[in-house]
Amino acid sequence: MNTELILPFPVGYELELAPSSKDALLVLHGFSDHGQAAKKRLLGWEPKTSHTILAPNGLFPVPVKKADGYRKAYAWYFRDPDTGLELVSPEFAADVIMRLIDRLGMLDLDWKILGFSQGGFLAPYLVRAGLNAKNIISVGAAYRPDAYAGLPAVKLSAIHGEADDIVSFATAQSSFEKIKEMGYGKEFYPIPKLAHTLNDEGRALLWKLVVETNEA
Repeated sequence: MNTELILPFPVGYELELAPSSKDALLVLHGFSDHGQAAKKRLLGWEPKTSHTILAPNGLFPVPVKKADGYRKAYAWYFRDPDTGLELVSPEFAADVIMRLIDRLGMLDLDWKILGFSQGGFLAPYLVRAGLNAKNIISVGAAYRPDAYAGLPAVKLSAIHGEADDIVSFATAQSSFEKIKEMGYGKEFYPIPKLAHTLNDEGRALLWKLVVETNEA
């Protein structure tokens, strides 16, 4: 049995402001990950003063056991890819993020979504929830046609390591092609020898895509 409760829900986030610009980046981390780590993984350590950057933490703790305790980590939702069992929906996560952006007074910014792994899966649900975003740049993810079906105009660029052992390169590429056939896929960029992360080559490519979509 289930019932609905309305409760205060704490959401942690990292925020860098660019007051003179309407350009903004929403960084969505992966499963068992957190916002600050994903921001550094995708954008590096240098500040990006041309964009406001919001990197929220997922809604559900998924701490990682270490020798000296636990590392903080979170998830956005839970869906078993083998059985299809869904315990927490991506729609719920998208709704909470939209409420956060509204609370911060940033709904009118021009957003781009940078999604790593599970964050890449989640990205189209933010567009469906009404985020003012025309571009998704996804890293280390695969793609579900049902998540893109009927979306407003949005373009997906995908970066994927050829040595990814979490989300296989073949799965990512074939699922991207389905999104491209639907009119949403822009380009799929393979990175040789890269595992389930992003390296300097990938970060340079990601930022090039951010700049190009600013100019488009």
